[in-house]
Amino acid sequence: MSRARTASAAQAHRADIQGLRALAVLLVALGHAGVPGFRGGFVGVDVFFVVSGFLITGILLAEARRTGSISLVAFYVRRARRILPAAALTLIAVDLVASVALNFVRARAAETDSIWAGLFAANFHFAAAETDYFARSQPPSPVLHYWSLAVEEQFYFVWPALLAILTVCGRRVRPALPFVVLGLSAASLAWAVRLTATSPTAAYFSPLARAWELGLGAVLAFHVTRLARMTEQLRVVLGWTGIALVLASAAVCSPATPFPGYAALLPTAGTALVLAAGAGAARTRLSASRALGVAPLRYVGDRSYALYLWHWPVLVIAQLFAGQTLPLRVNLALLGLAFGLSIVSYAAVENPLRHVPWSGPRMLAAAATAVSIVLATAVTGLAAAGRAEARFEAPPSPTPQVLPRTPPTTASRTTATTPPRDLASPLPEVVAAVAAARRGAPIPRGLVPPISQLLDEPQAHLLGRGCVPIAASNETSSLVCRVGRTGSKRSIALVGDSHAQMWLPAVLHAARRDGWVVYPLLRPGCVPYTWSGPSATSLCRTWASWATAQVRRLHPTVALVSGNISQYSGGDAWRGVDATIAMAQALRPAVRKVVVIGDPKGLRVNPVDCLLARHASMRGCTSYWRRNAMTPYAAVRAQSARRGFGFIETHGWFSADRAFPAVIAHTIAYKDPHHITAAYALHLRELFRAAFRSAAR
Repeated sequence: MSRARTASAAQAHRADIQGLRALAVLLVALGHAGVPGFRGGFVGVDVFFVVSGFLITGILLAEARRTGSISLVAFYVRRARRILPAAALTLIAVDLVASVALNFVRARAAETDSIWAGLFAANFHFAAAETDYFARSQPPSPVLHYWSLAVEEQFYFVWPALLAILTVCGRRVRPALPFVVLGLSAASLAWAVRLTATSPTAAYFSPLARAWELGLGAVLAFHVTRLARMTEQLRVVLGWTGIALVLASAAVCSPATPFPGYAALLPTAGTALVLAAGAGAARTRLSASRALGVAPLRYVGDRSYALYLWHWPVLVIAQLFAGQTLPLRVNLALLGLAFGLSIVSYAAVENPLRHVPWSGPRMLAAAATAVSIVLATAVTGLAAAGRAEARFEAPPSPTPQVLPRTPPTTASRTTATTPPRDLASPLPEVVAAVAAARRGAPIPRGLVPPISQLLDEPQAHLLGRGCVPIAASNETSSLVCRVGRTGSKRSIALVGDSHAQMWLPAVLHAARRDGWVVYPLLRPGCVPYTWSGPSATSLCRTWASWATAQVRRLHPTVALVSGNISQYSGGDAWRGVDATIAMAQALRPAVRKVVVIGDPKGLRVNPVDCLLARHASMRGCTSYWRRNAMTPYAAVRAQSARRGFGFIETHGWFSADRAFPAVIAHTIAYKDPHHITAAYALHLRELFRAAFRSAAR
């Protein structure tokens, strides 16, 4: 066997690399399970990227040295054998389980996502949907983790071809290969840093922002022979330093860490050090390579790909089925189940098929068949979800008994038209909904919006492009747009986060009826306690300063201020109170009147899951909150009155006797636990208009 081939074989079958894979997948799995101390476990994916770039590039270089060229067909046959069987099996299992175990809204989302995952384009799909990897308002997709497989395969769609072209260019070009890879990787890192600063969600899923991590492994592969000649003392220091960096990154990083910018250098540099330290034979028991090469870690490392594929859908589907966040002990048991599945799938599918000696055409045909089965399973699941939706959304009978024995209401089914005599008292339809919940009445039929459209509710109040920053971005300003009666001299500045934005349908209704132009100055994701004070973030403080400056420049007649204080408790809630009042006070000199919109409590459950649960009832979709002498809501109301601000009392529009029902007067009030639907905002439009006119006087 040639020296190049021997080096390649040793590189491909290093025991320490299997141990490093085990470490990476355990970090990811424990982080996803919510184990304390592993919030940054997602850095295990970055470890995989570096390892993959190192191994694949090493194999390709060995082939080039041995034969003088690189066979792209042979490469893609090997990749198909290695990646497709386990990936396809997991997707098919997810589609089948989702069709049986999940409600049709969640199942349809899972089936749609699996189509993108099966085409190795999941990262583009989730980035286009502006999915926040760490979002908690909606449960994540069971196949969200396929984004990393997509990034790898997109990298390997380009890299082997580029390497093959450069390899055949002659001996003069070959020495420059490491510098070409280093330059491309540096450009990718620069792009990752820049994109993370402006649009972290796009950066997280971007192959261009991740290519440098695989490129780092590729650079190491060019120098593996030189690395093998380092001293044993240096090998020990580098190996343990690398492991320490990887573990430290998992401990210090969190979902709030801008990633994959500069922070990604910590786990990737650590991985590179471990790979470099293991390039030669370890001669001392103190080496990190020997520690990583112990049998238990090798066993987990051999099954790391299968465990990565299984652990996430097991955790997420269990959470979706339960309709709530699961405790740590349950998640750990689910990880045990996922590990069992990985053992079985590795033994029965992954390992046998990766050694099948099929030719290129046969392997590519098998790959196409596997992808076709995945797509067919997903399409079948989508059809089943469509049938379930049709049954659920079927119109009610001509004489439905929706909420029996309810008190008479002065509000119509489509809009509450008459404000109650006491603005703080509950609406009659809210009282009726709470009474129905206490009786355990079934969920009414013919809901508005249809439950199937709740997460993608048509927004009649959508603003033009650029009028509101994307929540997942780092934008601190936006276009200053004019909506409503744009020719009017009377103006409203609507200032706040997504809890201000959710009132836009009602605000625009009042503006059009009474002749106001509206300036939306909104920043979803920047809740009040991040605007100012000790918990303020740089991004949100900058946005708050920008919004204040715009109000002072525009001099609107009225400033409407609102923000999310209801979702939080403890210090964050009270800091949110102070920040809301501080914002209102800062705007006061530039306007005739400041009006604060009360931010009521929301639900303890996700409305999609509670409304579609087996044996769903009004009781199951109603949340109760303890009565306190002073709540953040009451504090904002009291301080607004003390300082002469107007205040729009919204509590009674959602609650009666501490109960918050998800459905009020045939309308789904919340699209998630703490944002109201556009449909319910429109239902309240006349009440809001009357309350605004009173508060703005």
